[in-house]
Amino acid sequence: MSSVRIISGTLGGRRIKTIKNKNLKPTPEKLREQLFSWIRPELSGARCLDLFAGSGALGFEALSNGASAVVMVEQNPDIYRNLKENCELIDSESTINVVRQSAEDFIRRTKEKKFDFIFFDPPYIKDYVKLLIPKLLSKLARDGVKIYIETDAHETVHTHSELCLINSSSSGKAKGHLYELSKS
Repeated sequence: MSSVRIISGTLGGRRIKTIKNKNLKPTPEKLREQLFSWIRPELSGARCLDLFAGSGALGFEALSNGASAVVMVEQNPDIYRNLKENCELIDSESTINVVRQSAEDFIRRTKEKKFDFIFFDPPYIKDYVKLLIPKLLSKLARDGVKIYIETDAHETVHTHSELCLINSSSSGKAKGHLYELSKS
């Protein structure tokens, strides 16, 4: 079993276990470090959604840097179980809610929840950005929400017209884009 290091905050230096799965691609440390340097000042007390949670690196990093609540959504049963075990290991069951469901079903079925930050790191081979971002914005995003979208480094991101690119960075085969919702 391999692991991913939480890089900053109260849990900085701790390792979370990851399982071997060909679809699991934890956000590279360099990208996480850059992302959290951008958003750390605004994370205190924030509600975060880690859609396509995978290793949970983004959600655990958000918690470590001051988020008050994190929802991790993962449909793969083995990866879901691993996320639950990691929550127990770092004693975060009261602040992290791990949901075993597809991203599409979570967006469709969730009511009365709005998030300040959304981490969107779907499998690269599918066009989830185009398919899910409009639904995500209309149902689960607070005004001014910040959305981190991770893609293949060579992929062009076609997002929603109300999203304004704030920053982007790349590491290896991954590129991270931080957007803010600007309702006109």
